[in-house]
Amino acid sequence: MITFVKIFYHMKYINTKLALAAALMLLLGTASSCKKETASTPADISLSLPAAVSLRYGETQEINVPNAPSATAGIDFSFDFSQTAEVNLGNGGKLREKMQQAIQYNSEKGSIQVNSALLYPNGAQSGSARIPDAYKVTVIAKASNGTVVAKEDFSLKITAGTLAIKGLKTGSELPYAYVLYGDESAAFEIDPQGIPTTGASFQLSSAGGQDNIASITGTQVTLSKNAGDPAKKAEKTYELSPELRKDGFPVASTTFRVILIPQIKFLFGQYYPDLNLTIDFSLIHIGLSNGYVSAAPTLYPENYKSAFELVSIQKDGVAFDDSEKLFSVNAQTGAVTVKKSDNLKAGNYQITVKALTTTGLTFNAKLTLAMSAG
Repeated sequence: MITFVKIFYHMKYINTKLALAAALMLLLGTASSCKKETASTPADISLSLPAAVSLRYGETQEINVPNAPSATAGIDFSFDFSQTAEVNLGNGGKLREKMQQAIQYNSEKGSIQVNSALLYPNGAQSGSARIPDAYKVTVIAKASNGTVVAKEDFSLKITAGTLAIKGLKTGSELPYAYVLYGDESAAFEIDPQGIPTTGASFQLSSAGGQDNIASITGTQVTLSKNAGDPAKKAEKTYELSPELRKDGFPVASTTFRVILIPQIKFLFGQYYPDLNLTIDFSLIHIGLSNGYVSAAPTLYPENYKSAFELVSIQKDGVAFDDSEKLFSVNAQTGAVTVKKSDNLKAGNYQITVKALTTTGLTFNAKLTLAMSAG
């Protein structure tokens, strides 16, 4: 009986120690759990940025960040440009410093703001310095405790801006203008088309053999008086390429064609100046005794057009006496009109039309109407 009581007492003592140990472990586990909940790490977020962004020099763009936290969420955004090769800009500045100015995060809008006018077109070159083919941007989002909760990359591509020249005609290839030899007003005004020009200047990109053809003062391109054929008899075409340059890098440009001509083009037909192609419509077959109105003749450049008048009429090479006034020329367009008449005989009627121009020069064109009985 005594032995049984001792064994019972011993077991009771051991169970008490086990219970205390279990309670202590439970208490420690609860405290650890509470500590973890108090110092919880913010969950990672996906910014869902586009892989690539493109815009022209001078444009601004807002890149929406669909999953951006609100301004009160305690998340800070920053940018890392280390993936973009550093470039010395030649004015003491660095390319990555320009990127810091041009690419900003707007916490109120939850978007990335890009101002391309603070950068340069990709691939632009100034001396030995060359802008990389793309700007690599890493967007980093950090919680208030410094933990990175998002890190995404996107590529930024900036293409050169486009300038324009005021008042030029538009062809299938290049805008163009005709200039008569000796024309003192052979100057062209550059239109920046909204591209910022502060801190930049216009310059001519020189092509082979054209170094002294034209010059730029401010926004005006002026053709040299010595341009073209020294005898001023042969037609000569130049392609001029003004550029807007910033820190030596071309950021916007255009190319236009200037055609120096010794005389005005005047003909019955079509003339395509951008192709230097002439289509002759100076011989027309019509029915005898029928009325007829020709197409207007072509005169280039049109800004020298003034008026037209009838010079002479010949039938089969002999002067024709038009006593009935059957033939006439529209003074404004130069179109030839033939009245319907049974008195006309079959044959070739050659009408000579004079073009009067604002330069004081006159030019003649001939239209032959081959009349035959239907």
